[in-house]
Amino acid sequence: MDTKLQYKRSREASDRIRPAALAHIVLRTGQHQKMVGWYEHVLNAEIVYSNDHLTFLTYDDEHHRIAIAKLPVTGRRDKSRAGVDHIAFTYESLPLLLQNWSRLQEGGIEPIWCINHGPTTSMYYQDPDGNVLELQVENFESDTEVDEWMSSSDFDINPIGVDFDPAEMKRKFDSGVSVEELKVRPRIGKRSASTVPTPYIGKFAATMTRIAKLFGKDV
Repeated sequence: MDTKLQYKRSREASDRIRPAALAHIVLRTGQHQKMVGWYEHVLNAEIVYSNDHLTFLTYDDEHHRIAIAKLPVTGRRDKSRAGVDHIAFTYESLPLLLQNWSRLQEGGIEPIWCINHGPTTSMYYQDPDGNVLELQVENFESDTEVDEWMSSSDFDINPIGVDFDPAEMKRKFDSGVSVEELKVRPRIGKRSASTVPTPYIGKFAATMTRIAKLFGKDV
């Protein structure tokens, strides 16, 4: 049976049974304490349980949002392999996102990529194992506005987004530029995947996209 048809029938038969929420994420690591400390600081989270092999952390009313399991033989993530690209967390406002950027910067934690995707203004961070977290804020007030923008020519031409300097954005905000103005994505025309920072996509993917561009097969 065709896989798509099989899944379609399964959805119809289940009467659209769906999860109520995304509950938590579990990470495995060979450097347990370092990873725990990083997530505790970056997410401003609390440890709700910990032993030598497993730690549960939360930042809200869920009993745990992140679990970190120790597997001594586990190495850093290989970005050339298939798997989860990143995990995203939404903040309530752009000022709060910028305040968090300042807090993390003071502790020596810098984003590897800051970009206005259009629907979101996002800062990407890399944990000690090479996993990537997106800390973001919504740029629109409703899903309808997001859908309308993503149906526009701007998104079709450039689905990646426009990079920004968080220090410059914070200076503008502190000088009185409105949040609404700061959230507007500039128009830069078509953007190639070869312009995505190497720390985000990994050396192998970065090399392949740049080679493709040399041969006129830009993506």
